[in-house]
Amino acid sequence: MMHRLLAILALLLCTACGDTPSSAPGSKPLRVQLDWVPEPEFGGLYAAQQDGLFAAAGLTVEIIKGGAGTPTPQLTADGVCDIGLMSADQLLQLRARDGALVGFYATFIETPYALMAHEANPAQSLEQLWTGGGTIAVEPGLPYVRLLQAKYGQDKAKFVTYNGSLSLFESDPMAATQCFATAEPVTMKLKGVACKSFSLREIYNPYVAVYATTESTLASREADLRAFVGALKEGWSRYLAEPAKYNPAIAAMNPSMSLEAMNTAAELERPLIAPGGNASLGRMEVARWQAVLDALIETKQLSKPQDINAAFRNLEPAASATLPAGR
Repeated sequence: MMHRLLAILALLLCTACGDTPSSAPGSKPLRVQLDWVPEPEFGGLYAAQQDGLFAAAGLTVEIIKGGAGTPTPQLTADGVCDIGLMSADQLLQLRARDGALVGFYATFIETPYALMAHEANPAQSLEQLWTGGGTIAVEPGLPYVRLLQAKYGQDKAKFVTYNGSLSLFESDPMAATQCFATAEPVTMKLKGVACKSFSLREIYNPYVAVYATTESTLASREADLRAFVGALKEGWSRYLAEPAKYNPAIAAMNPSMSLEAMNTAAELERPLIAPGGNASLGRMEVARWQAVLDALIETKQLSKPQDINAAFRNLEPAASATLPAGR
């Protein structure tokens, strides 16, 4: 019971700083809970809202801002929101606790998870960085941290807890840190600090910023969710083609990230979001989900297999309605 109260409280706090919904007269709202503050990783969602694509599809969409620690999997499983954004591993972990969530659209087809080091660091690979003996800032409980420890060991590196600050990294030229490929590297670049990133894709490639809902919501509102996906895909197509058009509105909702940083992040995320062009937007594969599940079981973060086919569906939009042109 307590986790439900906490989930409701979290939503109320987030709703207080929520965005104006994209409205269609008479439609039941779709409440979309973000797992982070407004940034380019949600660019297609905001583009669809800005251009009236949701309203044109007959939907009322309310986007609720997130932040550090926003429990989107639990909020979604409890029905506090209709759609929540989360990583594939978070979704599988919640399903293991009998949470009936289904992912239906993946923002990042290639994972943005990486480790960042200074350009002067001699490491030339992820393994060399992990075993090089320097200080590495990570969140100990992250699935990929446990996988790295299992694969490369944990004897040589000095681990410190990542808390969102880059001050230690900046002060130590041999330090490394976990990063989101479109976030911390951008911060360092704009500060003039030469860095390099080592993607985790070679050993761990979960879908990230997955749009998920409950099995019951999918069953009762499948038509709405298909319409949502159609508008979202078009929103991402427009955003990736012209991010500078949409970033000022996103920056206005997130004063902590400059417009220059957002424009830089948008360029970095393009190959991760649409690696195969717009045809790859949102689409997920069974083998990729299975690999994530296998990694979680291998590192004892999950104890038993799951039916991967029940964990996600690629929702295709219904026959395309005429969507409004960009404003």
